[in-house]
Amino acid sequence: MTPKKLFIYLFVLILTNTIYAQINTKKLFYVDAFFVTSNEKKFEYIKEIEEYDTNKKAYSVNIYYKSGKIYLTGTTLDKDKVILDGKCLYYFENGKKKRVANYENNKLIDKQYYYHENGVFKLESEVEVSKNKKESTLKILNYFDENNVQKVNNGEGEYVEEGWNDQTSTGTIKNFLKEGIWRGNLIGKKVNFTEQYNKGKLVVGHSLDSLNNKFTYNVVNERSLPKKGMNDFYNYLKKNDIIPKNINSKITGKIIINIDINENGKLENVSAYTGDQYGITENAIQLISQYENWIPGKHRGVNVKTHLTLPIVFQ
Repeated sequence: MTPKKLFIYLFVLILTNTIYAQINTKKLFYVDAFFVTSNEKKFEYIKEIEEYDTNKKAYSVNIYYKSGKIYLTGTTLDKDKVILDGKCLYYFENGKKKRVANYENNKLIDKQYYYHENGVFKLESEVEVSKNKKESTLKILNYFDENNVQKVNNGEGEYVEEGWNDQTSTGTIKNFLKEGIWRGNLIGKKVNFTEQYNKGKLVVGHSLDSLNNKFTYNVVNERSLPKKGMNDFYNYLKKNDIIPKNINSKITGKIIINIDINENGKLENVSAYTGDQYGITENAIQLISQYENWIPGKHRGVNVKTHLTLPIVFQ
């Protein structure tokens, strides 16, 4: 190969690699347990967005444990906020498959598959969504314990349900749905609970914490809300000029604010995915941080720390 041809070949190779690198730019973020952007002192995972510098309807997303091992791989509809869509794979830190999930706009749909950490197949379930997409029903199809012994067969049997915060509950599955009395505990909170179900619907639940405080509930999860209601909260933002007075041009668009509220209803963190050139986001964070009248969220009747994602739209 002549020097001239070699130069042209190298130039084309470098140009091709440069274009490829520009198209496939990746961006890393520290994120918390809710996949909300955090910092290197408080993060739980590391989020990687492929082709971040492009404008697309969907982006490939990878979430990693602190160790660098893969935790999740899938597709998000937003490059700054994780909105899972389509098939998503989860992994244990030992590299074994943990879960195969199907999402639509960050909500579970269709078949879901789970695995034990030793690699044994664990659960086949299905999420049925109503026609108006406002309600969903979880059906338990088949369940195996860690020794590969089948406990639920074609929607009938005894099931051990595991959830976040090291919680477990045990009860009967009849015709694919929870039925009768279920008992469980929240290990992290040192709470025991008993619940009654009828065709998959919670009738009533009773929980008891380590101080023998008793709670009764008919909803498993209750989100945190302003004590005076959301209308009062939004009126507070409008009244206090969330848009700085020195901005004369019309502002359109949306900012997304993240709010963490602790078990006592106190704000612990107010942040945003992205900023803006007018200082609106910074002003919103400051105003929301001063609005302290919140009702704490509840899980099985017990106060818990909750996370809210608050969109503020300007028209």
